[in-house]
Amino acid sequence: MTDHRSRGARVLEGLGATECDALLVTNLTNVRYLTGFSGSNAQLLLTRGGAIFFSDPRYAARAGDLVDGADIHIYQDALSDVLPEHLNTAGVTKLGIEADTMTVGELDRLGERLPGIRLEWTQGIVENVRRVKDAEEISFLKRAVELSDEAFRWALDRIVPGVTERQLALDLEVKMRQSGADDVSFEPIVGAGTHSAHIHHTPSERAAEKGDLVLIDMGARFNGYCSDLTRTVVVGPATDDQRRIYELVLEAQTAGIRAISVGASGIEVDARARDVISSAGYGESFGHGLGHGVGLDIHEAPRLHRTSADTLVASDVVTVEPGVYLPGSGGIRIEDIVVVTENGAEVLGHAPKDSLIEL
Repeated sequence: MTDHRSRGARVLEGLGATECDALLVTNLTNVRYLTGFSGSNAQLLLTRGGAIFFSDPRYAARAGDLVDGADIHIYQDALSDVLPEHLNTAGVTKLGIEADTMTVGELDRLGERLPGIRLEWTQGIVENVRRVKDAEEISFLKRAVELSDEAFRWALDRIVPGVTERQLALDLEVKMRQSGADDVSFEPIVGAGTHSAHIHHTPSERAAEKGDLVLIDMGARFNGYCSDLTRTVVVGPATDDQRRIYELVLEAQTAGIRAISVGASGIEVDARARDVISSAGYGESFGHGLGHGVGLDIHEAPRLHRTSADTLVASDVVTVEPGVYLPGSGGIRIEDIVVVTENGAEVLGHAPKDSLIEL
């Protein structure tokens, strides 16, 4: 069972470096991580004396069922109506604010109600704790990966001439939900033919044709945790060039996965995969980072990128997703989720990828 109080205690340890007395958590994903609550309006006040969860009357019953590790306070109109009392009771004089989620307007309104309290921008306090996954989180991630793997295998029989990108994306989403996903991690990306060269593509009415590469990027959520899977297939027999570039991307992914270890930098891991593609003359056609962390959000720390400042630690969970994109021709990307272990890396997914699938 999730120990939300322990998570809050680790966040407060990280807050110590800011000299703040308390942290007001307004990022809904962070609130979920620290309390178990999911909904569209919630805040959490973390102080040395404990945690207080805030929301409005719409979520009173839901909070009672879900919130763990915090006292619950339901306000009628606005957080600023009740927050001063709680801060004064806790003796807070310097309050940390999550810079990435609170607007300037919200900060001004809050400041007007808290004249004797200094408000301090903070970044990454909760996210730094969230980054390293515990055994329960990894089990949720594994199930999310299984759901996307199953949906991809199921979809292979449906990738035929005439199927549209939009229809295939919808089919994948419905399949993942029917199989037990809470939601999708993001709207599925399906790009056929020249659209497969779009790194991020919005599915259209473009129908697959013989000879088309079809790039599918998809993910399921299970208990809030995300999977992220990309596979590229071809409708009908592949050309020699399609097979060659697929093998190149697969080699790059393999090199990236092998480079993952405790203590490896995000720059180093990215470079191992990128060097494979660059050496083959396609460096300019790999226009994104090798990977990113994944958990309750589809993009989290750490980053595997040419500009990453991250060093990998045990139980980091990252994607490894090299690609080669040739506008006017097509693109190939292969992506899996990997857990950093003391012995290197564990690939969570098992969707087929050993060779270019020809449908």
